[in-house]
Amino acid sequence: MMTRKTILFILTIVLSSALNGQNILFKGRVLDAEYLTPVPYAAVYIHNTPNGTIADNVGEFSFEAPVSLKNEILVVARQKYDIQYIKLEEQLVSEMVIFLKPDNFALRSKELQDSLNARSNNFTSTLSKVAGFIKDDWIPLGNPQTNRFDFGRIQTLPTYNVIEGLRLRAGVASNSRLSPNFFMNSYVAYGFGDQRWKYRGELTYSFDKKSYHENEFPKNKIALVYENDLYSPGEMHPRSPNNLLLITFRRSENEATYRNFAEVNYEREYKNGLAHTFWLRRSRLTPQGSLRLDRQIDNVILSDDELINSEAGVLLRYSFNEAYEQQKRRRNPIELTSPVFFLSHSVGAYVQFGKSHTYHRSEFSAQKRFLLGNVGRLDAAGEVMKVWNSVPFPLLVYPNQRQRHHIENNAFFLKRALEFVADEQYTLRFTFVGDDLLLAKIPIMNQLKIRELISLRASHGRLSDKNRPGNTELYDFPDRSFEYESVPYIAGAVGFTNILGILRVEYVHRFTYRHHPDALLGKIRVDVTL
Repeated sequence: MMTRKTILFILTIVLSSALNGQNILFKGRVLDAEYLTPVPYAAVYIHNTPNGTIADNVGEFSFEAPVSLKNEILVVARQKYDIQYIKLEEQLVSEMVIFLKPDNFALRSKELQDSLNARSNNFTSTLSKVAGFIKDDWIPLGNPQTNRFDFGRIQTLPTYNVIEGLRLRAGVASNSRLSPNFFMNSYVAYGFGDQRWKYRGELTYSFDKKSYHENEFPKNKIALVYENDLYSPGEMHPRSPNNLLLITFRRSENEATYRNFAEVNYEREYKNGLAHTFWLRRSRLTPQGSLRLDRQIDNVILSDDELINSEAGVLLRYSFNEAYEQQKRRRNPIELTSPVFFLSHSVGAYVQFGKSHTYHRSEFSAQKRFLLGNVGRLDAAGEVMKVWNSVPFPLLVYPNQRQRHHIENNAFFLKRALEFVADEQYTLRFTFVGDDLLLAKIPIMNQLKIRELISLRASHGRLSDKNRPGNTELYDFPDRSFEYESVPYIAGAVGFTNILGILRVEYVHRFTYRHHPDALLGKIRVDVTL
């Protein structure tokens, strides 16, 4: 029979082993100490042990470690931030919030570079400061530490296009200091060429409290939008805002419209990379210039002054490993090489010559960046679009109606906006940027980080009989609109990019459909890369 001492000894050994075998859960979030935004992919581990993990794309982490390590040092590290050392205690078993301070290395490097530029070349220094000012895009109205509104966008303040001439635009947006859930964003613009006012107002409610602005990842918001602005069916996607640095409408002269629309939309992004948007929109398109909504029957011309359109739709997006560095209104993607997919479908109704008609529209897009070792990178994007019913020409599909994302490839610059009409269309875009080619071997070019650029773009499609005006009661096509023939439209470009961090210069060449009236066969162009 076991003695009492023997039993106590065995129990002591068992309990000691059980305690030593217990684990404790460490979990929490890693935030930027300056901007209070999540810090993705920070390393979180217990000092001098293999116990730890990598935070996810919204800065959240969770791992288990032996209870014997509960009083050790927790290390949190991430590129561009100072390493944080935290003394663990028993009360830290609940969720932790860890703040990382930016190391400001990039800022110190920029200040040093600006100082060197100022000494060696005042002109270069000035250009660098102007480029930085444009990139910042928003100016705090008041004390940057307490302001509730920002002024911008700087990138769209003065612009020029062939329709409006000089266009001036000014906007105001609220931030979380006014409310962490309610946001407003608006602008007003005036074109001196067409002598018309344009404007946009947006009210947003975010279901999650935001650190500064409503578009922080992950989004979970509902918005009301009203806009009255210039719109080109052939140069813009129907859901693209007028937010480019240079809204040039190069190929839309006499082929654009003015558009009023009211919309309610709900947008949500998830940590796993899935995102969806639901929307309801009612819009009115008014022709501009020589564009007409006419139908000629037996020498009798029927005309509409405007095209009324209502639409309900859903957009699904999936992006592998989606994560962002978020600083005030900046939302810079961290992962650019993962593929991104878009799938959307909308149901609409339009009024033509007093009669209402319905239609369906579907789109699929895939985008991917390929890293080619040290040589450079290749961005590839492809789209398939289809309108399933009979619609007037402003509601058909056009090559530049593409979904924009991080690896945005550029437009079909040499096409007129409505040159090719189709209700089923396929497009491909490829852009190569060199990292370690010829320009990288030239010291001055390498110092300015100017790189080679080569691109190729192609589109093809078809038009069904139900969308040919001669067979239906649809509006007549513009005079210089054509169907695709047996070959695709192909254009290519060579040039330089990343000039001052914001500019690209390239020669664009048209390889097919050079016989079209007034076809632009080639052109040297300057554009921005923001």
